[in-house]
Amino acid sequence: MTKARTDPLISVCIPVYETEPFLAKCLRSVFAQDFSSVEIVIVSDDSKGKDSEGKNSKKIVRQIEKEGNKNRKANGIAPVKLIFEEHHQNRGILEVRRTLAFNASGEYIVFLDSDDELEPNALSILWNCVNQNGEQPFDIVHSTFVSGYYDETENFIPLEHTKCGSIYYDKLTGHDIFSRWINGDISGNVCGKIIRRNLINSAFDNIPYTECNMADDLLLFFFISQYAKLYKGIESKVYRYRVNSGMSSGRKIDDMHRWKMICSTASVFTIISQWIKENQNEGLYIKPDELEKIKAMTRFYLKNNIQQMNETVIPELRFKAREMLCEYWGSDFVKKMENQK
Repeated sequence: MTKARTDPLISVCIPVYETEPFLAKCLRSVFAQDFSSVEIVIVSDDSKGKDSEGKNSKKIVRQIEKEGNKNRKANGIAPVKLIFEEHHQNRGILEVRRTLAFNASGEYIVFLDSDDELEPNALSILWNCVNQNGEQPFDIVHSTFVSGYYDETENFIPLEHTKCGSIYYDKLTGHDIFSRWINGDISGNVCGKIIRRNLINSAFDNIPYTECNMADDLLLFFFISQYAKLYKGIESKVYRYRVNSGMSSGRKIDDMHRWKMICSTASVFTIISQWIKENQNEGLYIKPDELEKIKAMTRFYLKNNIQQMNETVIPELRFKAREMLCEYWGSDFVKKMENQK
């Protein structure tokens, strides 16, 4: 007798950094999906914020879980299993995603930031696309974003253009997935995609513990693209991206721990470079022009760190901030990029 499947097909993985008024709306968009075989995994990265009613992230989650599953039952849809975990100290987005993937049990993962939402029927659309390739399902299906904002009356106002990077609207196989990504034809954002969970686990197997809040998607997708065999980009608008609400919206940096997580962008490229060095004789195929693209990315992110230091670190910490920047990137490299226009 065949054993009934108990693990969900899709795990929707949601990181929470600060309890903001968008979390409840984000969760409702998942519970409202018509897809039945789904779980939600939430990890709070030591979030201490509260919403306008004084509820912390755990209380918000439990309230929406009760409400959402009641609505699903009324509509004859299977309830959603929800897993809530907390980091008791801030580890940064990369390690939040690791904890999310570790706790997920779905065959595929959909990452959803807590200030964004899924469009109606998003999971059904993604799952149907995964299986359009017959006996070899796609490892990655990459959907189109809807970017916009909510007005004063809570109506969503879509923008004419997406702000979430490129999609290759066709099928890709093997090394072409990495090649298209490194050449800018595919966005490295992990949001807006459905990705086979074992690919994400394989990626994290190659990534040591790293507290990082920048270039985390770049690092994760670098390794995902090394292991993925089949990619498909689709025009269906599946992911609703809220503009000007995320972590990188130019807020002042007033403590060195937050600055450390930005400086640790350097660790992203150290990990990639070391992996390339160790695997160059193991059948790894990265073309010389692709290596140059990685070097260009490295320079870009250091320049971005320097700009953030000058524009967002409070003056009282700027001297220490530059010292830390030099510790991570190397003094000579920092000076060289500072001198470039």
